Amino acid sequence: MDTFVDSSWYFLRFCDPWASDAPFRQDAVEAWMPVDQYIGGAEHAVLHLMYARFFTKALADLGVAPAGLREPFTRLFTQGMIRLDGSKMSKSKGNLVAPEEIIDTLGADTLRLAHLAVKPPEEDVDWEDVGLEGCSRFLRRLWRMAVPGSEVVGTRRDGDETEADLAVRRARHRLVADITTDYERWAYNVAVARCMAYLNDLSAYVQSDAGPHGDVIDDALDTLLQLLAPAVPHLAAELWSQRHGGAHVHETSWPVADPALLVEETVTLVVQVNGKVRDRLEVAADADEATCVAAAMSSAKVQAQLGDTEPRKVIARAPKLVNLVV
Repeated sequence: MDTFVDSSWYFLRFCDPWASDAPFRQDAVEAWMPVDQYIGGAEHAVLHLMYARFFTKALADLGVAPAGLREPFTRLFTQGMIRLDGSKMSKSKGNLVAPEEIIDTLGADTLRLAHLAVKPPEEDVDWEDVGLEGCSRFLRRLWRMAVPGSEVVGTRRDGDETEADLAVRRARHRLVADITTDYERWAYNVAVARCMAYLNDLSAYVQSDAGPHGDVIDDALDTLLQLLAPAVPHLAAELWSQRHGGAHVHETSWPVADPALLVEETVTLVVQVNGKVRDRLEVAADADEATCVAAAMSSAKVQAQLGDTEPRKVIARAPKLVNLVV
């Protein structure tokens, strides 16, 4: 009774947890059900999902639940399992990794981030592939850069913004757009990789000869903390609190990308000779095929490969690719 029976209708009780004279009121269930997202492992989903669907239909037929409620869950997502030494982790087998030591040494956020970063959540994972140390280094770098008075950021500029500053702003808005999509499509590992790459870009930016613009680096770091808050809630909350006088990052609105800053002015044109990459060129984002082919042919690296030979075939996918076949 305390396992399959109770777990097969708890979501209905959650709709009206304070009802004292009935399991739940029908109007409350009508307002909240069905559940938007069901998440469970393959084994769990087969058993629990079957029982939950049966209970919902039976309670509706008995008049306890609304008659129109035929399915309790709108969407199903089945996550992968974590294996240790080739076997599924299991309490019965005793092959578990206790989190306490990891939390005490590297922190709960490192453990969370490593789980998200290793693979897409629907795939099985070998514990040996979980990159705890790499995630810990990333979070330490983020802390050193974002903490108030950071020596990493160094001297901050003000006044007019340069092209380098604008590039960081554009990258920030692309990051917001990309990670918002990543979270919505469950691509957490991709989102983590984007955040790590963005922190690398910020490191290069603050170490440039001109140094960072104060407003630009503050906006960049604040946005990065907001985007990481679902993944590393403790570190993000602490840094945000220190940067914003005790305010809470989890009470802020999700950042929104400016469509005007998502438009790329230039793109990287990959130039190949017989399928091998020989050069990368910056061209206008709206460059046509003729412009891209001309740019490829004028490349010194490409000319060194071609010599006096004329390409017998040109494959162009403007503005991203030109392949010269000789």
